[in-house]
Amino acid sequence: MKSRSLLKQNPLYAAMLPQMLSYQHAYLGGLQFKREVRRKRPSEDSNLYQDLIENTVAQPICRYVVDTINDVVFEPGVKRDLKFATPQGKAIAPDNIDWAQLLTLDADLQNRTMDAFMENVGDLSSIYGQCWVFVDMPQQSEGNLGRPYVVALNPISVWDWEYEIYGGKPCLKYIKVLENEDDDAYYFKCYHLGTEEYPSYWISYEVSKTAQEDEDAEIIAEGNYPEGMGIPGFMAYAKQDPRSIDYGISDIDSASDAMREYYKLECDAYTSIQFAKTLIRADKGVSVPAQAGSIVRATQGQLETIPVDTGDVEKTMAKQKEVLDQIENLTGLGGLRFSRHNVQSGVAIIEERKTLHRVAKAKARLMEIAEEQIFTYAARFMNMRWAGEVIYATDYDKHDTNYRIAIYREAKALVPENEMVDAMITKDVIAMLAPDESIAQYEQAYIDTVTDPAIKKLMTDDNERVLSRDLQSQIPTGYDYEGVDDGSYEVDEYGSSGPGVAIQNTGPSYETQQAIAVQLNGMNTGR
Repeated sequence: MKSRSLLKQNPLYAAMLPQMLSYQHAYLGGLQFKREVRRKRPSEDSNLYQDLIENTVAQPICRYVVDTINDVVFEPGVKRDLKFATPQGKAIAPDNIDWAQLLTLDADLQNRTMDAFMENVGDLSSIYGQCWVFVDMPQQSEGNLGRPYVVALNPISVWDWEYEIYGGKPCLKYIKVLENEDDDAYYFKCYHLGTEEYPSYWISYEVSKTAQEDEDAEIIAEGNYPEGMGIPGFMAYAKQDPRSIDYGISDIDSASDAMREYYKLECDAYTSIQFAKTLIRADKGVSVPAQAGSIVRATQGQLETIPVDTGDVEKTMAKQKEVLDQIENLTGLGGLRFSRHNVQSGVAIIEERKTLHRVAKAKARLMEIAEEQIFTYAARFMNMRWAGEVIYATDYDKHDTNYRIAIYREAKALVPENEMVDAMITKDVIAMLAPDESIAQYEQAYIDTVTDPAIKKLMTDDNERVLSRDLQSQIPTGYDYEGVDDGSYEVDEYGSSGPGVAIQNTGPSYETQQAIAVQLNGMNTGR
């Protein structure tokens, strides 16, 4: 491939790049963000500008938005029903899917669990709106562990891609990833969809920064995927844009604009305070300006202090409060309010948290789809079919402390002198505060103190029902492993094969491209 072709960017990528960088800077904050928002004015003193940048604080509003949304999504936990079948649809016994258990314990070969990996996916999809996830297997030269792993790609590193429609479904036809860059060269990896005659494949290139545009790029590695497999990667979204599958909507789209406005106001306030002047009259008709904090000597009778109007600073701070209000209304993130020491009613908090829960629930559905796509591709590497299910718990009311406390407060206000309500609230608070392994004992200790026999009986019966459940089990029972006796399985016929071993062609491995995203870890996809 010519160097010119490799260095070419998808027009949509080129159009999206400034916005993605803007999201990234807003999330990271720091000096780069501050210099981007508050640029040095032509007539501005360099020392004063540097003082402004170093001594003002860019509130991490976008980071708070991302962290809050994803904390809500992942806090209740994830249940995985790891079921697989042969290419012919025959159920595979659990004893023969150890590789899947290893994948959940070390998803990316960097000792990161699948939960941790997906949390990273959630964070990056929130920041950029979309990013990429790839499933792969190490080559023999890299120490093939006999199982797949996953890699998350920052969308800024994906320069080009192309879809084709098969049977009404979009299928990834081509993708070009900038894996690394040093002082001398760019390093690209290109993925190509195969055909019925030829398997999908990948090629890694090195493009010298001094190479001519029509010069052939150097091929440094190449390889094939198993027959019948498409490109084992997909785009993930925080929220899919209804106009296109090529990009999503960032969770900090509005918050990043508000954060910039907030920081501009912060700079205005700092400047007003820093350079407020007190006029010192030394002699009649002579005014001497002195910056705040200055010590001025004058003889008795010559000193006159002129008060400084701080109205502009107060107006600036009021505007900052308006900006935070806008973010809260748009996102349902009332935690920003705590920085202003404002108190909100319980009803308002309840409604606000419900808004946040709706946002989180929509994202949880996308995370389910993304993770199932991971297992779908991983199964194809192992000559299997994914037949399980991934469920992201969405009982956010139970895990949202702010929401529950607001509920308790409103309940107490409605029925202030009710023993039953008091008992229910106390029992629930104990469950929130007690160590997980001791909740039952703490609750029982409280129940023993209840004097009303009717209330005590109701609470005791409720505890018995809860304790009767198998809380350790995450996988539904009753799965029929048709044709499999005593757990045996013909590994030689259907077992782990890895790349390079022919896999029976069962049709394209693609699914409708869905949402997901993650940081490019190590800049290397592993093949």
